[in-house]
Formats: sequence, structure tokens, C-alpha cells
Amino acid sequence: MRDGELFELLEAGDISALDELIGAYYPEILRYCLRHTPTRECAEDAAQETFLNCVRHIEAYVHRGHFRAWLYKIAANACADQFRRAKDSAEPPERAADEPGYERAELKADLERALAKLPAEQRELLLLRYAHELTLREIAEIRREPMRTVQSRLRAALKALRKLM
Repeated sequence: MRDGELFELLEAGDISALDELIGAYYPEILRYCLRHTPTRECAEDAAQETFLNCVRHIEAYVHRGHFRAWLYKIAANACADQFRRAKDSAEPPERAADEPGYERAELKADLERALAKLPAEQRELLLLRYAHELTLREIAEIRREPMRTVQSRLRAALKALRKLM
């Protein structure tokens, strides 16, 4: 079922549509959180926090076909919060992305090393576009930047990645 149909059901009072929305987006939000938090535990917490905030504020959301981008904004904030909390803790965390199962599911080791050498902004753009398959419009909404700016920065990030590879 498409997002639009689910939101129509939600407006009609069908709460099961919310479960379907969460089920559809949870895996990709968790993958995003795994890349943006220091541990798997933090990533799982950030994903849960994302959907809790989504449920809390779903009535304020007006569906215009941008639900995915709205979710990613919430996830970005939740990951930043989790990262700060982990940074404040006494022990240095192990990166969730270093888990063997996760590495196999994501990028190959050489691509990972090349991405690590890129500035954080370029790396983020590449991951949002290619690992999470967001559109340029969705990325522009998440980053609160004009789409042309995102497009030119993405092109520069790809050029930099090619040089590193």
C-alpha cells in the first residue's frame, strides 16, 4: 500500500495504517542510524526514538508525498542525540558499522575506506543518495538546502570519491 493510501486510512482513524508505515520504513531508518551512531545499541535506540517522535507528531504532519524525507529528518536528529550521549559516556564505543554482518550488507571494504577519507558532508550526501536511495529532492529537504546546491555538492562528492578510488 502506498503512503498516500495509508495516510487516508490514518485520517479515517485506522491506527493499523501506522503500524504498516512503521513496518515499511523501519529497516531503512535502522540502516541509516547504524551509519550515524557509534554503536548498534545507539542505532536501535535512535530508530526507536525516530518512530516514537513520528507517532507523537503524526497529527501535525501534513502528507504531501514527503513522509520519507520527514522521517529522515527525525532520524538525523535522533542520531545526533544518541551520538552526543555516547560521546559523553566514559567508555569509547565500538562503531556499529564495524560489525561483520553489517559490513557485508553495506559497502565493500575499499569503498568504505575511500568514503572515510571524504569530508563528512560529502560522505553524508553519497550515503543518503546511494546507500539509502533518497531522491535529490528528499536530500534537499533533509538538509534544508536548495536542490541545485545538493546536486552540485553531490557531483563534487562523486568526483572526489573517484579520485580516491
